[in-house]
Amino acid sequence: MTAIRTERRFGVTAQLEPHQRRNLNALRNSEVWDDLLDVMEQTCIEVETDLINTSAAEESAVLANHKMAKAAWKIFTHFQDKIFSESSLYLESVAKKPPVPELTPEEQFIENTLDPLQPLPPDDYMGIG
Repeated sequence: MTAIRTERRFGVTAQLEPHQRRNLNALRNSEVWDDLLDVMEQTCIEVETDLINTSAAEESAVLANHKMAKAAWKIFTHFQDKIFSESSLYLESVAKKPPVPELTPEEQFIENTLDPLQPLPPDDYMGIG
């Protein structure tokens, strides 16, 4: 188990590696994803509860807790957007290209007529040989 991260680490601001995107895509599509979101949402609710339970007479504390609550929800939604974005980037990188059917000799001849740089069909189509 890793320790709780409390500060920035070198290299974390760089783009994710393909295997990291793959892992995030797997997480997003697993049954664990909803559990993780539930825990994060509970955390936001706990921060809001601190705000609700702050005495109105303590204006600076109310303001500080309001800012914390707002920030918690912003982080929660940004986190989800980031995971979806990284997952989409992963899926785009592995998406299979639709197969392009090969041209028949007749279609190759027509393509070559329209664009002389296209390859010519085999000689047996032209009746040569």
